[in-house]
Amino acid sequence: MHHALDEGEVDFVGRKFRCAVLDVAGDPVRVISGTEFMRVLGIYRSGALSTRRSEDDDLRIPLYLAHKNLRPFILSDEPLVHALKNPVRYRQEGGGIAEGIPGHVLRRILGVWVRAHAGGQLGPSQVKIAEAAKKILDGLVDVAIDALIDEATGYQSRRAQNALQELLKVYVLPEFRPYHTKFPSSYYEQIYRVMGWPYDASSSQRTAYIGKLTNRLIYDRMPPGVHDALRVKNPTDPDTKRRKKKHFSLLTPDIGDSHLEKLIDSTITLLRATPDGQWKFFEMLFKQAYPPDQSDLFHAQEIARLNKPT
Repeated sequence: MHHALDEGEVDFVGRKFRCAVLDVAGDPVRVISGTEFMRVLGIYRSGALSTRRSEDDDLRIPLYLAHKNLRPFILSDEPLVHALKNPVRYRQEGGGIAEGIPGHVLRRILGVWVRAHAGGQLGPSQVKIAEAAKKILDGLVDVAIDALIDEATGYQSRRAQNALQELLKVYVLPEFRPYHTKFPSSYYEQIYRVMGWPYDASSSQRTAYIGKLTNRLIYDRMPPGVHDALRVKNPTDPDTKRRKKKHFSLLTPDIGDSHLEKLIDSTITLLRATPDGQWKFFEMLFKQAYPPDQSDLFHAQEIARLNKPT
């Protein structure tokens, strides 16, 4: 028995359905409540329907398809037959048991009614059901059902958080690695040259602004959430105002390090293409290469104040 991660009510072309996102073997499956589906289409339980359903137990025909004149249209749809042989039942938040219709199956069920109507196989009382089914189906042609269910249930927030956690697993280590040099001296040398600052290759002392600049040039270009995770794991010391470790000591050797190296190399390439002392020119190149808003990237007033490193 599956359980609902999140539940809600989704609106399809003006018709509301109860829906849920289920945990099925660790994967999210979006479903519409079968009972709600019957209500919206105007299908009501009856002894005749229940009898016909029991006759079709080999396919586990749900009540909303348990009409003999629908059977040929069901059997001609192999994916639908497979879905009917593997019904999705789940425990609702209130404790009740429900049968769900996966989002990708919903169109096929509606299609059965529409095709049966087009083929002239429905009785007068069934035509209204088919017309309601067609209206919903037409409204779903260009709609991502899963996305609507995610929004209705609030699962999109959970999905985003899960995706972030999976991303951080491949980028950020749980513990610091032993110190190792990652940024080549040419990175700093090129920044100093473009800034118009004298560069002392024998000294490892850098102006504090270099750290801020590196955050914006390098770490902010990593996937969303990675830089924030590094800040949390490697906070600034309240006394020294510096971090005790280097951010790159937390990056995974395969994915994180590899991406960092590419970001450093691409930045050095742009720096080398910039004439001496022409920081504004570099800023222009960088913004062209990486179009997202970088309006506060370089802090012009701070650069002007830093005529040279102290």
